[in-house]
Amino acid sequence: MKVKFFITPVYPYGDDHYYHEIIALAEGFKGLGHEVFSNHDYWFIPEQSQFLLKGSKSTAFDLGIYDYRYARSFEHLLFRQGFPNFPNHAKHILIDRNDGISPIWELNKTYVKAFDLIFSGNLFISKSYPTKVKPWAIGLTSRQMKYLDFRSRAEMKDQIGYNFRIGHNMRKVVFDNLQACDLPYQLVNEVTHKQQEVVEVLNKIDSSYNSASTGRHHPEYFNKLNTNLLFLTFGGYLEYKPIRYRPYNFESRVSRKFFHLRARLERVLGLSDEHNYLVYQQDNFRFWEAMYSSTCPISLETEKWDYLLPENPVNGIHYIGITDLKCSNVSDKLNKLAREEIKMIGSNGKQWAFQHYSPTAQAKRVLNSLK
Repeated sequence: MKVKFFITPVYPYGDDHYYHEIIALAEGFKGLGHEVFSNHDYWFIPEQSQFLLKGSKSTAFDLGIYDYRYARSFEHLLFRQGFPNFPNHAKHILIDRNDGISPIWELNKTYVKAFDLIFSGNLFISKSYPTKVKPWAIGLTSRQMKYLDFRSRAEMKDQIGYNFRIGHNMRKVVFDNLQACDLPYQLVNEVTHKQQEVVEVLNKIDSSYNSASTGRHHPEYFNKLNTNLLFLTFGGYLEYKPIRYRPYNFESRVSRKFFHLRARLERVLGLSDEHNYLVYQQDNFRFWEAMYSSTCPISLETEKWDYLLPENPVNGIHYIGITDLKCSNVSDKLNKLAREEIKMIGSNGKQWAFQHYSPTAQAKRVLNSLK
């Protein structure tokens, strides 16, 4: 089978020019024996002095995979009457790692008509979706796995590491509450070199990957994941219920007013108000990197917080899941677990991540959905 990927060299709506899911799927399809190419050269592999995806204008492909940034950039061409830019002989799939609460295929209904399947991240268990829309997650690339495997025998420190770069309101609430808990291990900020200092501490190959990934492939950070017994991986934003796409129009604001007022009253009465909230933009690179590393990740429990994944990890088996914003369950669990039990959870999580979210696993997921 021939698989062609569509990506834009420059994304006009932001500076996120690292196409992680495209890399992972290209590696997966290639590993399964399929031919892969792209609309332009992408993802240079310095060890091989060649690109993972070589550019071609050919329309002789069986499966077209479109990154959401490409689709958004070229809506005016892709969604013309009759969809002339989509060859009829091929299947066409959109990979949408939406960052906000409103996915692009919900804002523009033409996406659902144009594509045979849409794999979308940050979906909710409690919501229903068009049959063409399937859950997705960031997952792993081969380079991430190699970085982490190379450093997997490093000495592990009995501490809970964290390395937060972006301030999410949910992250702040949960982290502040963790600091107030009676934890058996110290919370330690595993700070890495700033971006402008990175090139001075990396070799030529690592520097190439770090630049191409817009700073995401940093060996120092991967080493810190492997040298901490536990690592904080949660991210995302709190918002009042109900789950509404286009959450800030008049109708949605009115619908959320009840939960807003109830939360204020419960805080005044000293009651828990967390059942009034939803969390969106949970999916993040940090979670999958930590899952595949030697550490034991601490994150929001996916099912408790309504997070729809193709495959869900099990709290206490593959990671430590946060079920309440006060983090009392985390404190209780960690105080009952022996060090070796925590290490075993980390080991289970790595095997689970490889089984379900390696490049080959993600490519097989796409193929199975096409069937």
